[in-house]
Amino acid sequence: MRFVVGWLDRAAVLALLAMMLLTTSDVVLRKLVNKPITGVTELVELALGAAFFFAMPGVFARGANIAMDMIDQWAPALSRPLKRMSALLMALTLAVLAWNMWKPLVDILAYGDTSADLQIPKIWFMAPAWAGIVVSLAVAVAVVFSGEIDGADAETTP
Repeated sequence: MRFVVGWLDRAAVLALLAMMLLTTSDVVLRKLVNKPITGVTELVELALGAAFFFAMPGVFARGANIAMDMIDQWAPALSRPLKRMSALLMALTLAVLAWNMWKPLVDILAYGDTSADLQIPKIWFMAPAWAGIVVSLAVAVAVVFSGEIDGADAETTP
């Protein structure tokens, strides 16, 4: 699981880098030579989706979700069970998302929809989201059964 999460984290970083380079290049070319990059909006949209959904499993694996420590101060013994309960709720939510995304994913494949400017098949926009959700689901299930994947159970101070 760590291997897949690590590669998805790297892909998310590359997608962010691509977004920054595309946006910067588009602005510079537009200002200097009045030649913007055709389809940059679609490429940035694709990279944004990939960055977000590829980073999601790593967030779940590291236990880096946004959390409020309201109960930890009064009842530290409840911290681990609450984390597992949270992971169970995440797994259920992700399972519902993955299930509900399956039909639109198949429809996009069947209809062969493409983007407006660059004619990129829409499956390339939807597949990273579905893959990220499915891997996040696997990570959440692993957290339910075994605790944090990347050893984030150890308390760290910011």
